[in-house]
Amino acid sequence: MRIIHYSPFRDSDGTITKDSKAARQALGPEWQQALQHEDTIIKSLAENLGDEYVLICNLTLPQMSHETDMILFSRRGIWVFGFFYLEGLYKTDGARLFAYSTDQQRFKRCRPDVIAQTYQAAAALSQALESSLHEQNIRLPWIIPVIILFNPKTNLQLADTVTTTILRPADFYEFSARTVRKFNEVISEEELETIINLVKAATQSVEPAPPQKKTFVRRETRHLGLTTSQWIFLFSIMITVCLILSAIGVLVYQTPSLQTMLLSLRDQALRLIR
Repeated sequence: MRIIHYSPFRDSDGTITKDSKAARQALGPEWQQALQHEDTIIKSLAENLGDEYVLICNLTLPQMSHETDMILFSRRGIWVFGFFYLEGLYKTDGARLFAYSTDQQRFKRCRPDVIAQTYQAAAALSQALESSLHEQNIRLPWIIPVIILFNPKTNLQLADTVTTTILRPADFYEFSARTVRKFNEVISEEELETIINLVKAATQSVEPAPPQKKTFVRRETRHLGLTTSQWIFLFSIMITVCLILSAIGVLVYQTPSLQTMLLSLRDQALRLIR
């Protein structure tokens, strides 16, 4: 498999940069772990696919404000990969991703939305190729979005109508060894090279998008050092304590013997203090 790297944090052969400071600032503190996960995917593809497959990594497509993690080109189809690292509870709704907010106790739109971004990248790629391929009478292969969940703590609830291929690293070897190969060839080797050259030409003048943070833990919004859920828990404890004290006060008020006993204890305490 031929591999083309566009990441500023890799050499042309895919070697991870030694400029750890710049990578950390751009990708986040877990940047090395994220790039190592990506290497696992690249290795799996390379072990199962021959030179008739071309993998382009971290390419910024026309009209896109973010880079596309990976695009696999072949005579059988084109796969656009989006990588997701965050832990937490999520659900899909068509081509959208929602994250469960412990602050608001509900699902809300995930930002950034890796599913929406991957579909946008697939559409942008199709738009960049269609007219040129039509002029040359070359068929545009299937363009298939694929999402890879790298974090084992990611819990994703799929909608009844699943429109997106969702994989975990453990599933990827089977995907690269068999699933990619099950499609029929729809273009020739020469036509595939034409597509690769068109992609390079279409993106040559595109300004590379700034890299997105590759974080594994979603940070909750904090107010005075505490998250919303922590404030709710604190207020619930305060209310519970107030209710208990109020109940004790009512009980003492309605029980003369308890009043007498408490007054006696107070007098004894005052005498000890004096």
